[in-house]
Amino acid sequence: MDETIKSEREKRRIQRKRKRQTRSIVTFMILFIMATVGVVSAQTQGYEVFYRGESLGYVQTSGVFQSAVDRIEKNVMECYNYDNIHLGDGFELIPSRIENPMDFDTCIQVLNNKNIPLYVSGADIFMDGQKIGTVTSLDKAQAVIAAYQSVNNKNQSELECVEVMVPLSETKDFAAMLSALKGRAK
Repeated sequence: MDETIKSEREKRRIQRKRKRQTRSIVTFMILFIMATVGVVSAQTQGYEVFYRGESLGYVQTSGVFQSAVDRIEKNVMECYNYDNIHLGDGFELIPSRIENPMDFDTCIQVLNNKNIPLYVSGADIFMDGQKIGTVTSLDKAQAVIAAYQSVNNKNQSELECVEVMVPLSETKDFAAMLSALKGRAK
C-alpha cells in the first residue's frame, strides 16, 4: 500500500507540473503575441491627410504636416507681404495605419500641386447693415472707414467692420474699398 500511495502522489505531482508548464507556455505565447501586435501597430501608425474630403496622402506625424503648412504660409506671407494668411480651410488629419508616408518635402509638393486657396483673417465692412466688401485685415477696415468718414463727414451712414476668415481672392484693396463706400453712399 505504501508503494501505491507513493505512485499516486508522484502521478499527481507530475500532473500539477504539466499544468503549470502548460499555463506558463500559454501565458508566454499570449504576451508574445500582444507584444508583437503592439510593435507592429506602433510602427505603422500615422495620419491620413484630407482636404475637404479628398485624401492627399499619409504622414508619419502631425508635425510633418503642420511644418509643411507653416513653410508654405511663411513663403506666401513674404510674397504677399501680409502676416495673416492661412493655407486652406478644411484640413483634417485622421489617425490610420500607413504604408508609404510622405516626408516633409513631398508634403509641401502635394499641398502646392492641389491649388488650395489662401485664406486671410480679414474684415467685412458694412454700411447701414449691408455688406460693402472685405479687406485683408481689421486694421485696414478701420483705416478705410476713418478715411471715408474724414472725406464724407456730412454723410451719417452707420459703418462697422467685423473680423472674418475669407479667401484672399474675395478681398479688395484700400482704394477699391473706399470707392465702393463712396459709390454706395450716393
